Amino acid sequence: MSETFPPVFLINLPRDEQRLAVMREQLCALAMPFEWVQAVYGKDLPPADREALYDAEKNAVDYPLPMSPGEIGCYASHQEVWRRVATAGERGQPFSLVLEDDVDLLPALPDVLRAVAAMPERWDMIKLVGRDNEKLWQRWPLPAPAIGTDLVRYRRAPSLTGAYLLSATGARKLLRRHARFHRPVDVDLRHWWLSGLRLYGLSPYPIGLGEESFVSSIGTRETASFLGRRWRKARGQWRYNLCNAWFNRALEAAGDPFPELTHGGRP
Repeated sequence: MSETFPPVFLINLPRDEQRLAVMREQLCALAMPFEWVQAVYGKDLPPADREALYDAEKNAVDYPLPMSPGEIGCYASHQEVWRRVATAGERGQPFSLVLEDDVDLLPALPDVLRAVAAMPERWDMIKLVGRDNEKLWQRWPLPAPAIGTDLVRYRRAPSLTGAYLLSATGARKLLRRHARFHRPVDVDLRHWWLSGLRLYGLSPYPIGLGEESFVSSIGTRETASFLGRRWRKARGQWRYNLCNAWFNRALEAAGDPFPELTHGGRP
């Protein structure tokens, strides 16, 4: 294991050999060793295992659509990585890099990882991939060597899960709160307050969306009645906006979490 970089866990279905080859080439070019994590193929899950993971009754009440087998498998795959991140923490690795197999690793990534390693460990998750129009709230410049990259806090957390840093503490929080789930993993992570997750991102992102990210390999979802779907979606958005605003105010009242870094104010 390299002393420079944290553990790297790459989620990949065995059948997606081309995706694995592309990711391996990118990681090797950056001299970053990685551990392959076999993704869970939701359609292959036995009914008992699916029932143990997925709360269909709560889904019917609290989410617009039933989760597809692919979404269930995707969530289970991330849970497996969270367990490995927590285990790595027991071996003295405070955080790990989690990757899905459809992202582009940019040249800035190694410097970003070195800079994060030099920061105070007051975070649980740092998102490394997203869209250009994120709603940002606060920012702090990363220390050298990642000059020009800011740590950011979101007004509304983005939903992409293609690449993120996760602390061992954050992994344990997620495993405790989300042992059983009823909505996709990216949606649950947006509700960061449920697990007490200290969630941040970077600007600019050091990882981009690859071409494969626009072609899903997890399968299609089931359908639900139109009126029921619209009602649950509207109610869920209202609840999310209310809770998100309340907990953002609580974070602001708690003060600056990184006084060691030069505060750049609000974007």
